[in-house]
Amino acid sequence: MSLKKIICGALAASMIFSTSVFAAPVDSANAKLIKIEIDTYGIEQSGALLDRISRLEKNYSGQNVNGNMNARIDAIYNMLYENNTEPGILAKINALEWNISHEVQSGGVDKRLMALENSILGKTGEGTFNERISILAKASYGAEILPITLTPIPENILIKVATTVPVGSKTLQEGDTIPIKVIEDVFVDGSLVFASGLTGEGVVTNVHRAKNIFSNGKIEADFNKLKAIDGQDVNTYTGVESLDAMTAASMARGLSLLGQTFSGKNKQIEEVLVRGKNIDLPAGVELYVQIKTPIVVYGVKATSSGLSELSADEMKIIEQSAPAEPQPAPENTNPTPPAESELLPDEMNVTPPKVEETPKVEEPPAEEVIIERVDPEPEKPAPTQEPPVEPRPNEGKTLDGKDGEIIEIFDEE
Repeated sequence: MSLKKIICGALAASMIFSTSVFAAPVDSANAKLIKIEIDTYGIEQSGALLDRISRLEKNYSGQNVNGNMNARIDAIYNMLYENNTEPGILAKINALEWNISHEVQSGGVDKRLMALENSILGKTGEGTFNERISILAKASYGAEILPITLTPIPENILIKVATTVPVGSKTLQEGDTIPIKVIEDVFVDGSLVFASGLTGEGVVTNVHRAKNIFSNGKIEADFNKLKAIDGQDVNTYTGVESLDAMTAASMARGLSLLGQTFSGKNKQIEEVLVRGKNIDLPAGVELYVQIKTPIVVYGVKATSSGLSELSADEMKIIEQSAPAEPQPAPENTNPTPPAESELLPDEMNVTPPKVEETPKVEEPPAEEVIIERVDPEPEKPAPTQEPPVEPRPNEGKTLDGKDGEIIEIFDEE
């Protein structure tokens, strides 16, 4: 082999090696930038890289930072995601949203902050993200510093989640992701570590499509990632504790996503155990996952008033049922003590305060009028008058005599 060929081969190898070495950081920086833009504005931005970085810096720190492009992207990335020295932007926004609605929202930081400002303050704010968060924290929690503390999460803590898209064995491919979200809050030592609405995902590891009556559809997925309240990605899996909890709750749909079957009476079985049919499930399939390895996150402490542990509907009920402030009663120059029947049992034994009586002006006595009651005499019955008997002509009066003797008396004219 000639010396020329050896030199050319060495130069080519060195170029390939140098390209592979120096290309990785650029790709990593681009991937970080796209991730930051999606979580900040909702979508990837267009334009020159330096212009995109400058816009992000104004939102996060208020000014452009000196340094190379990679260092500037890393600085923004740490402010948004990392929780090394203090909670990141995502952790603070999640805490604010949960305190207001007991659910963490999705979307970019910019839109989520504007929604919080309109909900709490009635208008959108200005300034950096941290400055706007401080104002919201004071209005929501009563202090500019959010009640967020480091909280260790032990392994095998159960978290209830649900799928957010329909899944089926006919269309899924190995390697596809199934998005999920938390549907029940999880507290550890009084701190919220997983809030409703936080997202995660599972990866499809095996799919079997139905072929005939003896070959049903089957899905196996590994739900291995879930976001904590501070934005960290936590490693999860479906272990023995998760399967036991799902079996006890008769979650036939959820078990079918893990390649498991449920033996028992359940209407969900009709959807996942149809002979010769593929598995076809709607969104909202519930299942349990558990923490794979212990981790420390920034958890949201419950406030001393206890209102942070209540739902939005319960907060409204409390506000509506709160008694109105008592209004001062108008002064009564001549207060009258309540009647004995109007007093409460505890007030019956209390001696009422003496009330000064207003002197009365004596009036001359009126003439006394004596009224005597006179019972009316009972009316005498009218005498009964017998009709007069006209004497017969030429007939005298007769009187009853003794021994039946009849005496006749004639009047002489």
